[in-house]
Order: sequence, then C-alpha cells, then structure tokens
Amino acid sequence: MVGLEVRLDRAVAARTDQAIGLLGRLVGALSLPLAEGRHDAPATAVGVMADALDGLGATVTVVPTGPQSETLIARIGTGSADGPVLLLDAHLDTVPPGDAAEWDGLDPLRAYPGQATYLGDDRVRIDAGGRAVERSIRRRMGRVWEARGGGTRRVVVGRGAFDNKGPAVAQWLALAALADTLAGGGLDGGQVLAVFSTDEERGESGIRATVDWLRGAGYLDRSRGADGYLADIAAIVLEGSYSYLPVVGHRGRTLLGLRTRGRSAHAATPDLGDNAVVAMAHLLAGMDDGWPGFAAGLAGLFDDGLLEPATAALGTTIAGGGVERVDATDEGMVVARGGTNVVPDWCEATVDLRHPRGAGYPGDVAALPELIRDAVAGWVGTVDSEARVTLLSASPPAAVGKSAEDAMRDPLVAAVLRARRAVLGLPGYVETAPGGTNGTSLIHRAEIRTLVECGPGGGLSHQPFEFVDLDDLADGARMLGRLGLAALAGALPGGEAVP
Repeated sequence: MVGLEVRLDRAVAARTDQAIGLLGRLVGALSLPLAEGRHDAPATAVGVMADALDGLGATVTVVPTGPQSETLIARIGTGSADGPVLLLDAHLDTVPPGDAAEWDGLDPLRAYPGQATYLGDDRVRIDAGGRAVERSIRRRMGRVWEARGGGTRRVVVGRGAFDNKGPAVAQWLALAALADTLAGGGLDGGQVLAVFSTDEERGESGIRATVDWLRGAGYLDRSRGADGYLADIAAIVLEGSYSYLPVVGHRGRTLLGLRTRGRSAHAATPDLGDNAVVAMAHLLAGMDDGWPGFAAGLAGLFDDGLLEPATAALGTTIAGGGVERVDATDEGMVVARGGTNVVPDWCEATVDLRHPRGAGYPGDVAALPELIRDAVAGWVGTVDSEARVTLLSASPPAAVGKSAEDAMRDPLVAAVLRARRAVLGLPGYVETAPGGTNGTSLIHRAEIRTLVECGPGGGLSHQPFEFVDLDDLADGARMLGRLGLAALAGALPGGEAVP
C-alpha cells in the first residue's frame, strides 16, 4: 500500500492545477438550490463537474432532482454493490451571492486567488482582488490556525469557495488521483462512490435521491452491525470545515410556527382593534427574556454527552397584516403591501430550534419534534394564552458516538485521524458542526456510518469574502485517496482509536 500512496500523491500533484481551474469554473457558475444545472448544460455547475469527470474512467450515473437540477454519482472500483464501499458526498449548490456592496467591488461569482493571515483572537486578514478586509472566524477555526502556528495561507475567495465548491473540488481531485493511480489495474475488492449532490442548502433532495438510488442498486442490501449501521459501507460528507478534522455530529432542527390573532380596525381608530403584530412583538420579547429558564427545563428531553445544548433563533421569519408578497431583487428585498390602513388581525413568525439527541436516540427521532412543540406551546402559553404553535418541519440530530471519547474509538474516525496526521502532521481530535448536513439522510435514511462533515479549512460561509484554503484542497485529496485505497483493497478504514 505504501507504493500506491506514493503514486497517489504524485497523481494529486499532477492534477492540482487542473483542480484549481475547476474551482474557478464552479465558482463562476451560479448554482442556487434546484437550479444547479444539468450534465448536458456545460455552463452550469453540474455541467462543469460532469465535464471534469469525463475521461477519468469512472462510471457516472445521473440522478434527476428537478428540471434544472441533477446529482452526479461517480464510481471507481470493480467490487460488488454489497461489498466494501466508501461513499463521499459534496454538494454543488450555494446560497445567493448576497448584497454586491458588501463584496467591496469584487464579483462574488469569480474566484479570486489571494491569501489569508491569522491575526490572533480568531481574526483573519484576507487579501484578494486588490482588497484587504479583516474578519472574525469561529473559535474552532482559530484553533486550527493556532495548531499550525498561525501565519499566512493561500486561499481562493468567491461565493461557494468554502461552502461548498472547494470541498467538491477536493473530492474530484481525490477521485481523479485514485483513477490515475489504478489506471494500470490493481485493487479490485471494493468501490469508491463520489456523489456531487444538489439542493443541500434548502431541501436535501439530492442526497435523498441518492439514498433511493443506493437502495435500488443494491448498495443497502447488507446486514447490520450491533451499532445499527450497515456493514462494510461508510460515508464522509465533504464540507468546508476544520482542515479535515472528523466532524462526528450535529444537532437536529425543529422549525416551529407561531401565530397571534387580533381584531382588525381602521388605522385611524386603532383603539377599536387588537393588533396581532404588536402581540407577536410582545411574545417574541417575552420568549427571548425567558429562554434561559425554559432551556433548563427543555434539557430534560435530551441526553447527549457530545452535541451542544439547545438554542432557539426567534422570529427567523415574520409576516402579518397586509403583507402580500416579498420579492428578492438586485436592490434588496421588496415588500408588496396591501391594507396598510388596517390594524392587523394576524401575524406569523418562525422559531428555529436546534437541539441535541433525545434519551432514546435513534429510536425517538420521530417523536422528539412533537415533544419539543408541546413544551414550546406550554411556554408560549405563559406569555400569550391566545397564541398558537405548530410544527412546520423537523430534521433529526445525527452523530457517531455518545461522547467525544467514544467517537474517537469509532473505526472510521480513527482512520481519518491517522490519515490527517500522516498528510498534515496536525494533532487529531473530533469536532461537532453548528448546522445540519447531508449526513442526516445518510445516517437516518440509509443507516450508513457517516462523518457528517470533513473538509478543507477556510471560513465565512454564506458571507461576503468567503474563502477556502487552497493547499487544503490537495492535502485533502491525499487524505481521501488513502481512505479510498483501503476501500478499493476490500477493507473499509478501521482499526484502533488514535492515541
């Protein structure tokens, strides 16, 4: 295997310039959820990736996810569908570019090479496109910079560079290097599946369609281990992250709707009405003030030594009265109004509540959102007895291991940490993610052991001056390639925990 790893590293080096060019083309292709494009539309993100996959010797399957959206599944290896499989997933969709003014004259749909310098205290200076800005990053990202001794790193700036086109390029580079390494034959015990999914930022229809395809193709027809995961198949979700630290879990999301009702009246005589919007303002303010006490009681629903406590984002959307429509334009959000001379008799808001695992995980994932709704409804009733709470949607928490120590003993986690240490020479530990990923569907719908996030360093996802660590793309491909070699040899990554 050592000889193959040397060949793999050479293949990554030979393809790196091509990968950087691919990143530029992907950033330049606007790819909003369910509008990422098709394999036969070369100017779209999906078309760009399909072209990059052509000629690698991989078998590519196209899975439709909408009229202007397709997920690509590339396979190398000659093993059977029920044999060892390493599945990699990186989504191609992004959030919108945002307010052009906040990019300080840069075109968010262009990839700008530059550099990022760590300033300490979780601050970086980004120099790209003739601009220099200072930004704060997450403490966890600052920790990675500090492990490297700070300094300056080469980066690429642009919408999606970090979330999630840079990770998609790292995945492509790993696949291309594996194909080059094995071009003359060799390992034939297993398979590597590289999924370039769509719609992750909104509805996860791409990964859901992938799970359906896996089931139909026989990949999920296998026995389960004592831990509940399917045997001999593992997955890694590639996301902009912490320089390939294994991210072993994230909280669930329960989206609740709040409704207040009032009594309409002419705006000239507001004392004759009952303003539902004002009632909502009082309700949200009361909930905000009372959150610490309520959260302490809500904690009784959970039992989790790994994921963070529950948090609630209040009023993530609000509408009421005569609002008819809200349109996003180049100049910003435009509200179409009617009935501005009437005291509003209705108002609706949403609460985005993120939470750890319940005491009966994973068996309680279906019941937990209703329990959360009931608890929130009781809390709301103490502030406004007339308000109503509805469950709009829910996505369960997903995690490998009951605690950080337990996760370190997981065979997939241990293998990633070994590969990271071998390639990057950085200390290894596990992390959790603040938001959800495609790992939710892979763990709960497919029952596949999954790292919910693992990817290159960078920062500012969903923000102006989003950037990805350029050297991490090649180093990540070397790491992923080592894991792929193990799968293609007929044995999924495994072994003892990393000390």
